[in-house]
Amino acid sequence: MKRVVRLVVLLVVVVLAIAALRIWPSIRAAQGGQEPVYDPVPPALPEGLGEGGAVALLVFSKTNGFRHEEAIPACERSVREIAARRGWQVFATENGAVFDDALLARFRVVVANNATGDNWSGPQREAFRRFIEAGGGFVGVHGAAGTRYRFWDWYTDELLHGRFIGHPIFPQLQTARVVVEDPTHPAMAGLGASFEHEDEWYSFEESARAPGVRVLATLDESSYTPRDWRSLAMGDHPIVWSHCLRGGRVFYSALGHGAATYERPEHARMLEGAIAWAAGLEGACEAP
Repeated sequence: MKRVVRLVVLLVVVVLAIAALRIWPSIRAAQGGQEPVYDPVPPALPEGLGEGGAVALLVFSKTNGFRHEEAIPACERSVREIAARRGWQVFATENGAVFDDALLARFRVVVANNATGDNWSGPQREAFRRFIEAGGGFVGVHGAAGTRYRFWDWYTDELLHGRFIGHPIFPQLQTARVVVEDPTHPAMAGLGASFEHEDEWYSFEESARAPGVRVLATLDESSYTPRDWRSLAMGDHPIVWSHCLRGGRVFYSALGHGAATYERPEHARMLEGAIAWAAGLEGACEAP
């Protein structure tokens, strides 16, 4: 009997060791343990993209950090389905050199599809910032804010308004109650007063609630266990919000770790409303 127990324990240890080795590169990247790779040569954009008043979306999913292997293609499919219904154009890439003044001018909205880590060289950062401040839209999805290490204060503090500190580990995915705080925003239309959702729930260094930020939805922390090796409770826990950054419109939602999220009609409606708002097609850019 003891021999069987020892064999079972050994098997468990081996399985855990193999799993750790497989995910270690992603963990190391997420902690900033490897040098970021920047793209020097931009992609070729399709002819006619963004011309004649067409709404063109740049779906960007580069990862110099943890990579959401299942969520990235699921999110892109969802955005393409939305765009097909609305008559919008989509260009998806993981090439950071697309962040160039002339190229970005052809897009209405950047959708950061679980893009994690330091993805932009100095000139690319400045082009990104100019695009937003000149009136461009930004829709960040889940991993767009899911990087612990500090690499660009403008991105985390001014664009996102959120410094990620962690998410629950045991268990990683939990069902929680999301409370809709601002049902008048186009992204929140039709979601009701609250809804239940299973996800990997991000916590942040401090609440995104601040002057100029519209908190659209919060987490009911009593409906799940906000811990990793420490408490991740925030008290006031915004999970979806928007704000106006000079001339630009910025939306962020922490929902979307798993591929199944993007198959939910309610999530697709939220994403569609967020993109329409960020593009300036629906709703005003107002502070709360």
